[in-house]
This record gives sequence, C-alpha cells and structure tokens, in this order.
Amino acid sequence: MYTRMSNSITPQRQRLLLHTLLAFGMVFFFTIGVAGNTPVAHASGTPGGNVTDPVVRAIDIAKPAVVRIYTQLNAQLSVHFLLTKSVTFPQIGSGYLLTFSGSGTLISAHGDILTADHVVNLPHDQQLSQPLDMQAAPDVANYINQNLKPNPLVTQDQVTQELTSGQLPSDPSYGTSQSVVFLSTDYTGPLDASTLNSVPQQFQAPVDRIEAESAVNQNDVAIVHASLNDMASVQLGDSSSVQQQDMLTIIGFPGNGDVSTLPTNLLTSSVNQITVSSIKTTDQGAQVIQVGGNVEDGDSGGPALDSNGAVVGIVSFGLSDQSGTNFLQASNSARALVQSLHLDTAPGPFETAWSQAFNDYAATTPGHWHKAQQEFASIHTAYPQFKALLPYLQYAQAQVPQERVQQSRPRSTPHSRSKTSSPLAWIIPAVMVIIVLALALFALTLRRRKKKQPLTPATLPPVFPAQMQQALRDADAMAAFDAPTTTPPKKKGPLTPVILQPMFPAQTQYASQDTDALVAFGASTTTLRQEQVSVQPHPSGPLAGMAVATARTSGELRPELNFKNARFYSMWGGPVPQEYMTGNELEATPTLD
Repeated sequence: MYTRMSNSITPQRQRLLLHTLLAFGMVFFFTIGVAGNTPVAHASGTPGGNVTDPVVRAIDIAKPAVVRIYTQLNAQLSVHFLLTKSVTFPQIGSGYLLTFSGSGTLISAHGDILTADHVVNLPHDQQLSQPLDMQAAPDVANYINQNLKPNPLVTQDQVTQELTSGQLPSDPSYGTSQSVVFLSTDYTGPLDASTLNSVPQQFQAPVDRIEAESAVNQNDVAIVHASLNDMASVQLGDSSSVQQQDMLTIIGFPGNGDVSTLPTNLLTSSVNQITVSSIKTTDQGAQVIQVGGNVEDGDSGGPALDSNGAVVGIVSFGLSDQSGTNFLQASNSARALVQSLHLDTAPGPFETAWSQAFNDYAATTPGHWHKAQQEFASIHTAYPQFKALLPYLQYAQAQVPQERVQQSRPRSTPHSRSKTSSPLAWIIPAVMVIIVLALALFALTLRRRKKKQPLTPATLPPVFPAQMQQALRDADAMAAFDAPTTTPPKKKGPLTPVILQPMFPAQTQYASQDTDALVAFGASTTTLRQEQVSVQPHPSGPLAGMAVATARTSGELRPELNFKNARFYSMWGGPVPQEYMTGNELEATPTLD
C-alpha cells in the first residue's frame, strides 16, 4: 500500500555518469577522427608556411626568381656663388657616387629580367638631384666658410635647404648609370658576407645590356639581361584578367626594411598583399592597375603576382602625398616587349625541378614525403649553390621515417579496408549508441525522481454498499419462489473476513504517474511517446653619409605621368651601405653629360 524507499543511485552519481558518458563520446570521436586520416605535419615552423594554401605555395615557388637591383652613377654639382663665379663639387675626385635600389623578376632561365624602366634608367629630375644636394652640402658649406667667411658660419643643413629650394643656384651633371643584380636569400640562403662587395660572384651579376624598354613617360617597363644561366623564373600572366577587388601579391625589397647593412638583411625580400582598386589608362595609352595596400619605396620593378604565381603587374609609381594610391604597369605591356625580342620564357631545368619538388612537398597524398625528399636531394646535388633549399630538404627527411612506418603496415583485405578506411564507418554507429544510452539515462533519471514521491494509502469504497445489500436481500426473497440465487449460499455461523485485492495495484499507480509526468513533456495521456534527447557539448649610425633618396615634398609637375605629385618607387629603396658606395666604384669613370 505504500511505496518502498528507492535504493537507486543518487542524483549526484547520475550526473557524474552522464558527464562521463559525454566525455567518453567526445574522446571516442576525436580518436576515430585522428585514426581515420593520414597524419600530415603542418606545424607553424614548417618551411614555407601554410604550403597547403595554393596561393602561399605559388608565392614560395616564385620567390627565388625575384632579385634586387642596385643602380649607381657618378654625379657632380656646379654651384653658382656669383654671377661670374661657379665652383664644381666635389673639387677632388670624379664625382659623388649615387646608389639607388629597386626590384626585378627573372622571366627566363637565361638571365632575362623584367623591371621598371626607371630602375635602370634613372630620370634626371628632382628625385635624383635631391640626394646629390645632400652629398654635396658638406663640401659646399666648407667652401663657403673658408672662402666667403660668413658670420655666422653656415651649416650643412642650411646649405642643403638652399640648394633644394633654389636660393643657392646650382646645376647637376650625371654620368652613365650602371646596374648590378643580386640574387635574394630565397635562393642563396643566409650569407656569411659582411658587405655587398664580398657577396660571392655566383650570387651577383652586372646588367650587361638593356634588351628592350618602354620609357618612363610611356609604359615604364624594361627587360634587361645579366649573365645568369639555368635560373628560377616566373611566367607572365594576362593582365586583362585582373578585376577590381582581386587580391595580388608583390615581392620586393623596400628600403624601410633595411634594418641592417649586412647582405643577408639587404637581400631578404618582403611579401605584401595588395587589392586592385581600379584599372585605368594614362593619356599616353598605358594601362595601369591602381592598387591599395602596402607598396613601399624600393618595391619598384618588383612583380605583382596573381593567385597562380604569374606576373600580372610591375610596381611603377605612387603619389607623394602618402595617400596610399599606387599604380602597377600592366604585364601585357611587358608581353609586347617579350614578343618583340622572341625570348624563350619556358621554364628551364632548375625551375621545372624546383616547382615539381615543392608541389610534392606541399601535397597530402600518401608517399609525398618520400618523393619530395628524393627530388630535393637531386636538386641539392645538381645545384649546390641553391642553399635556400636546405630547410625544405631537412624537413622532408624528418617526415620520411613517420611515413615509412605507416606504409609498412600489413595490407588488409578489400572487405576490411572498406570497414576501416573511412572514419564514418565508426562514427555513425558510435553516435547511435551514445544517443540510445543518453535516452536511457534520461528515462531512468526521470523515473527515479517520481519514485521518490511517497504514495498515500488507497481509500477503498465500501465492500457492500446499501444498494448491493438491498439487491442481495431481494435476490434471497426471490429464492423462495424457486428462482436461482445470485450468490452462493451463505454458511451459517459467524462471517469470515474477506481478503480483497486492492482496486489500484502499485503497478497501475506507477504507470499512471509516469504517464502524467510525460504529459508535461508533450506526451499523450494514453500513448507514451519517446522523446529524443540531444547532447550539446637610416640617416644615422652606419648609414650616415649615404645617398638616401626620400619622397619629394614639393608639388613639382611630372607631365609624363599626368599627376601633379606622381613619384616613382625604385629610387628611394632604402639606404645602401657606405662601404658599398665607396668600395664598389665603377672601373672606368664615365664621362659626365
């Protein structure tokens, strides 16, 4: 008649069991996911970065083909102190050595380099005269103080300001420019050289000729040649396919990145992403690509690559107001020059081997580490000067043992492979088991909660109500007329107690209570519905005295560009080491114009 005290587990233990079940399920799913996939190492320290990204992979392959170009020339400055007296500086020596920096791209295996024309043909304008004024200013100041004896004495800064503003009239004269190409550390690897002059000769070469060019006031592109054979190269892309909002990648050598005069620093390229803002055409008919993003001084002549690693633009010019408006020359302008020269731009043996090996290195197919390691080893043997390969080779070699263990496992039958090859074969049944167990645990918890409520004693109706007693008496009376009795004959004597079964057994009460409890969850009162349960689980230091070209501050017109403040990026490519300027003079001093 009363509910017995429940001896089931406590609610705390039920919650512990549920949490344990959930934890087991998550661990099980993680284990199956790991076991069902071939492990591929993509740690943050992987050489090349996220090489599974096709854009990153294309840029990594292209980087050894990007070079830094230093262009230098001798210059003199004639200063007019009086109407009849002029002095040419320097008074001793052939002239001031001016050095500028830009970028370029090898587009063939035979040393053909695509760059901006103004990188190798420096325009004789204020951008060139300004660093000349800075170099000549100390000598001019000394001459004024010693010969004209002003009171007070003039300073170097005062002379620089007067030369730049024109208050002190002067005329510059320039010699013939010469350019030198340096391979980047993406090919050479870290260098032991302490100066640019001491960089091994196999990593540098003079520009021996300008093969073709479109002047700075036209398309501002040039193809030059250096004595470099079987080199990395990048293919020209179709710039007509470039659209607004496209993402491009530029590779170059910005002067602002030259934090050290060591060659390893100077020859390490920078990679930046830019966004295409617009496609425009100048009055001279040159198609240019307006871009937004981080384009810096010294990037001029460098490539703008599409997602496939092809050159679709050449960094050309920007505006001197620091607005971030920058322009690329379209690669199709360079394509016309390439076609006119009939250049063979097909990848050479080195580029073919490097591209294939790197793609295998970045793959995820079984056995790719073995293949990449073998290909890198072959390249290292054939091209020992390609020292930037070593990190990739060493990393691939470290992955080979792990890959060999996986491949040496016994082969299974096709039937067994069908069961174990895919993680879904384990995950789906596991999910079903977890859901069933969770439902069972939920139902058990709900039932235990209801059992804890004590039952009140059942109140039974009278065994013989008055109506029933009257009916019995009437039946007995009819028996006197020989009618059959409705009840068995009563035994004479005292009544024997009648033991009756409860009208509502405990099972019926429990079922009723369970049904009422489930009604609160949307179940019918007559049919139990199973509910689904889901589980939610420079100007100073070693660079002092150098020809540092800075952005123009005046608003001089550049009619060839049709922009009031247009400027070029190459020439202000950051400071060049003083030792390089003073120790790398031209063998034959060119005749000044």
